[in-house]
Amino acid sequence: MSLDKHYDVIIVGGAMAGATLALALSDQTAGKIKVAVLEKQIAHQHKQSGFDARCIALSDGSCQRLTQINLPNGQTLWQQFQPIVTPIKKIHVSDKGHSGLTEFSAHEFDLSQLGGVIELQVAGKILLNAMQQYPHIDYFAPVDITNIEYDTNQVKISLKNDRTLSTKLLVGADGTQSLVANAAKISQKLVRQYNQTAIITNVLPQQAHQYRAFERFTDEGPLALLPMSNNLMSLVWCVQNPEKLMQCSEIEFLVALQHRFGWRLGKLLQCGQRFAYPLNLYQAEQHIQPRIALIGNAAQTLHPIAGQGFNLGIRDVMQLAKLVATNYKTKQDIGDYQNLMPYERARQQDQQQIINLTDSLLSIFANNLLPLQIGRTLGLMALSQSHLLRQYFAKPTLGWK
Repeated sequence: MSLDKHYDVIIVGGAMAGATLALALSDQTAGKIKVAVLEKQIAHQHKQSGFDARCIALSDGSCQRLTQINLPNGQTLWQQFQPIVTPIKKIHVSDKGHSGLTEFSAHEFDLSQLGGVIELQVAGKILLNAMQQYPHIDYFAPVDITNIEYDTNQVKISLKNDRTLSTKLLVGADGTQSLVANAAKISQKLVRQYNQTAIITNVLPQQAHQYRAFERFTDEGPLALLPMSNNLMSLVWCVQNPEKLMQCSEIEFLVALQHRFGWRLGKLLQCGQRFAYPLNLYQAEQHIQPRIALIGNAAQTLHPIAGQGFNLGIRDVMQLAKLVATNYKTKQDIGDYQNLMPYERARQQDQQQIINLTDSLLSIFANNLLPLQIGRTLGLMALSQSHLLRQYFAKPTLGWK
């Protein structure tokens, strides 16, 4: 089989994390580094659009990091995203059946917004257009990888169409069941089964959301509503038994959701197509191997509570891009294990802190023992009154590192 093309970096996974890494690397090397992005799906199959659009929440820290990625057209990646981002100006936190609640607002942190919500399909188009501005980024989609072969000096990737690509560094941005991690024999350890399923859909409420996000804890799991354009809200509802909610009619679903969420937005009028995802905590036992690095959900897959998954992943992206670009410009071997070690060391504390935060929140708020019920009510009350506690809690969730 003939070798078709050699790249400095090949990224497997062309969604948000992988595409952002390609752009960050290109920006930091003045477009000289040769990057291939391999995505198994064609672009329009990534996500639903319109009323059924899939979304993610960007923390303030992630928005700031996107301003650090400059594009050849003179704009930053954040400037490209900003027109399609719905700002989050307030976050309302409550515990169903208990009196404790608190609210965070952007102005108390001297911010214009706490973060923003972006539709993945529209973001994907912007990322594709941005990558096209760089002649040394090649985006392949759809692709089917048939083999990954390692040797001392490079990685060879065989594609189904009899093409073979090679690279000095292979990056896994391909999620929980990472092909890259599997090929490198990196175990993606199941740390915890939450026995919950996330039901994801969009909801139209009767009242204006006023750029508020809601996090409501229930006895089955957390429920989050994020503001979107056209007064829609993106719902992530974590439940223990999803079957009935997935199969019932739209009206029945909205009635059940109303019962769980309450009436803070008036009557819930419509919802879009529903998707269901089992929730577990996965963590890769290593994030690097010789000529291999993992980012985002390939490195760790979190529960969606507090919306930290992608925001943690974007910090992986920026740390790896900085290291690889520095080694590339100084003519170091960018895939050498010793040269990749600073990435793993630099990310360990942040990754473990966020994993512990999300896991602890679930342990506290998904437990119906009376002492914990009383404790979390008092905790939310204290959080609503103490500026110091609010700053301490907000710093990691806002992505300030």
